[in-house]
Amino acid sequence: MDLSKIPRINIAFQGGAYGHYVRWLLFSLLVDGKLNPPWDGSTSHNLSYQGSIKGMKFAAGVRGSADSIDPDYKITLSHPITGFEMQYDEQIDKISKLVDKVIIPYSDHSTYLLGVNNYIYKIVQDSTWTGPLEYVNMEDFSGWGIDPLTNPSDIPRWILREHHSLNVFDMWESQNGWFAPLRLNYSNCKFVFISDLFYNFLPTIESIRQFLEVEWVRDSSELLPYHKINVSKQQYKNQDLIAKQILQSIADDTDFIWNADSITLYTEAYIQRALQQQGIMLKCNGLNDFPTSTKALIEVFE
Repeated sequence: MDLSKIPRINIAFQGGAYGHYVRWLLFSLLVDGKLNPPWDGSTSHNLSYQGSIKGMKFAAGVRGSADSIDPDYKITLSHPITGFEMQYDEQIDKISKLVDKVIIPYSDHSTYLLGVNNYIYKIVQDSTWTGPLEYVNMEDFSGWGIDPLTNPSDIPRWILREHHSLNVFDMWESQNGWFAPLRLNYSNCKFVFISDLFYNFLPTIESIRQFLEVEWVRDSSELLPYHKINVSKQQYKNQDLIAKQILQSIADDTDFIWNADSITLYTEAYIQRALQQQGIMLKCNGLNDFPTSTKALIEVFE
């Protein structure tokens, strides 16, 4: 592939939506050379696979808003939303005018909780309270009798769960312009759903190739062994399925059993939120140990 003919591409994604992995895919399919994995634990942040390309600034490591896009690079990454004053749709519009093609890895309805949990747990940070949850005002916990100076790690789990059910999902949806694919239709922008990227890999890669109007330097099937490893590393990929099974079991009046460590605090909060939206409240006070069966969960309905 003549690298000079590759369009200027921006991968626009919110944290946890596999933008770095998509960059590795593009690099591996556009640049001839040895395939090297991008793993850094469960993320794809290790950039040593890039090496150097003579005479070409190929893939930038800079992350930030549209304003950080470097026009000298063929592939750049951006987070459309980096501040609460920003609007998702406006930022995508801005990005679309700065580059030739925009690829938007995006959590869809079947990977909603995967996206939320990735955003909370996987983003590089000292802690969730100095990273994804830095925006939380500790005064918000005063309604539960928590002193604002309390270390967040000392707040009882049932209070965190209740707070998150009322707060975190609205924040995450705002950051992702949820559900942007229903509204945005730019000819040079392509949403790539995480469920397709994970489980419909080869057709999805082909659709990206056609969108970019390029030719790959290798058969995309060569990436399958690496892709399987990547999917296997994703700790939160089953959160959506388990939450759906729990909520469906309640609706069907059947008993579904799960392990306490099968769902995260944020998945518990999501279930609590989904029940609230059905007019079902939980007896939350002191409920630090979330039930592990729908029968037991129903017993703490108010």
